[in-house]
Amino acid sequence: MLLYACKPGIPKEIIQPDQMEKVLFDVHVVDGYVTTIAKKDSATLVASAYYKGIYKKFSIDSALYAKSMNYYYDHPDIMEKIYQQVEKTFAKEKAKNDKMVNAESVKEQERLAAQQNPLLVIKYLDIQNAGAKRTGPAVGSNPFFLVH
Repeated sequence: MLLYACKPGIPKEIIQPDQMEKVLFDVHVVDGYVTTIAKKDSATLVASAYYKGIYKKFSIDSALYAKSMNYYYDHPDIMEKIYQQVEKTFAKEKAKNDKMVNAESVKEQERLAAQQNPLLVIKYLDIQNAGAKRTGPAVGSNPFFLVH
């Protein structure tokens, strides 16, 4: 959480910076998704529904959001700090998603390899787990084990 130092303070009728970070993150996620929708009319309807969901999630409305955005546009130093946090949140989400995608990719590669040659996958897993303790003989110790 980032502390925002302002001389007079941010008015109570404005979405506070820590909440605004979360609102803007969600808004930009929606904006990114909506750009993938080919038909402009459909995109507008989808965006409207998602924005309403964001407003409900944060107990705000479009008027308060617009008023808060105008306030932060007039205070670019605060807006910059908010967006620095939004960027950090995106970076964390990207890292988390990349990790999931990589894990799924490895599983898919192993599945495809197993379909082609199950013995190669066993050898691959044996190499990957070389440092692990074994309770029985290693897969590679079988004299009849085939490796291509």
